[in-house]
Amino acid sequence: MRDYNKDNRIGKILGKRRVELGLTQEYIALEVGIATPQYQRFEYGVCNLANGYFKYGLKICLLLELDPYELLFEGDVWGDE
Repeated sequence: MRDYNKDNRIGKILGKRRVELGLTQEYIALEVGIATPQYQRFEYGVCNLANGYFKYGLKICLLLELDPYELLFEGDVWGDE
């Protein structure tokens, strides 16, 4: 796996959780309705889910059993931290 963005916190979480659940990138992409290379861009940090891919992000969170608020805001939903 190529690391395009060393500060790719969200992509690292997605990849780790996907592996924990025993799912492939191909499976996630198919279920979300995108091409596998597009999903890979999210994991590798080329495209950031927090920057306009909301619909895909919600579907990915659902499949990976992740809370989208915690994923995007690191638990700081209201910006109080």
